[in-house]
Amino acid sequence: MKKSSKNVEANWKNNMGCLAHRYIQPGEQALIRNSISALLMPVLLVFSTATLSESNRWYGKEQVRQGKPLFAENCAVCHGKNAESVPDWRKRDANGNYVPPPLNGTAHAWHHSLKILRNTIRKGGKPVGGIMPAFEDKLTADEIDSIIAWFQSLWTDEIYAMWEQRNADAGFVSVKNAKKQERPITGLLKQRLKGADIGAPEPTPLKNIYQARVGADYAYLSDDGRYALIGELVDLKTGRNLTEDSKSLNRASLIGAFAESDMTIFPASGNSEHTVTILTDTDCPFCQKLHKELPEILDAGITVRYIPFPRNGSKGKGYADLKSVWCAGDRQAAMNIATGIKQGKLPSGDCTAASAVDKGFQLGTKIGLRGTPAIILSNGQMIEGYLPAKQLAQLVRTAS
Repeated sequence: MKKSSKNVEANWKNNMGCLAHRYIQPGEQALIRNSISALLMPVLLVFSTATLSESNRWYGKEQVRQGKPLFAENCAVCHGKNAESVPDWRKRDANGNYVPPPLNGTAHAWHHSLKILRNTIRKGGKPVGGIMPAFEDKLTADEIDSIIAWFQSLWTDEIYAMWEQRNADAGFVSVKNAKKQERPITGLLKQRLKGADIGAPEPTPLKNIYQARVGADYAYLSDDGRYALIGELVDLKTGRNLTEDSKSLNRASLIGAFAESDMTIFPASGNSEHTVTILTDTDCPFCQKLHKELPEILDAGITVRYIPFPRNGSKGKGYADLKSVWCAGDRQAAMNIATGIKQGKLPSGDCTAASAVDKGFQLGTKIGLRGTPAIILSNGQMIEGYLPAKQLAQLVRTAS
């Protein structure tokens, strides 16, 4: 039996939470994507197989040789001289942080693709909730590749094969052979989408196909820049959505760059084991519902960081109330008042700290947010809409 249109709409709203400006009806998202794609015709769809270099591994002996002293100088102090870390690396230190794990194949480094390993060294661990420093201002792309080559050379063939199978999207291409193209691959795309925020092209596992960020989405381009496909790239062998992986990395990077001083933070009860970031609107019923369950989330060892996102922009009650919350001397208490948990009067929203509300709206726009609450996990995965506290806590643990 088919569900009535009213039931479908009700279920959609319940799952999505408070959508920005208005609720997007089922099927409308597909129409929007199709409209974008129409601007980019003609379309080229290519199926190919990523091939390895002639050797069994993506790197060469020279890279391993260069990587050893670079690792010793930059990484050994935390990860150990031979990338072995310390025997009890699974335990937390005195500050409640996990110590740096081994990189010699005995820990989880083989879970991560070449792209993620490179990005972690460049950007550090902060974008994903860690404490590792960033090295993008100290190490070149070639040096980062050499470091990865050296510690992967310590992996057994079995571990390397597992990494290769798990991370079919890794690319297996040295940065030296995959420089960002000097040819204007995104030139025609920029002409078609004038004014759009378009990122630099990056190689993909598909031969002669490059990926470029277009706002919060991604386009896949032929190497001459003439053809583009808007959509999702999925590895059918592993089932991984490579486009969503890229979006998650981008979200984690954007969240990591947002100052904590511009957030309203509710620390976990006891030791903070995990952190979750929520873009919220105090005037959103589903945000209010989630906030009422906050004690249960905090008791699960999860610190919650709120970023303001007035879903109706500068119009509406949410915008003014969020500014008042961020201007309050006690933001936590003001958040409880603004969401109806406690009674009280909010202060004036006229202060320097209120600029965080506009910053939060700009951040949400870059992420491609369509509604609130928007829950961002430590790995950049985004959950749009309300989620019960128990389910949220389980997802946070899984992502970490």
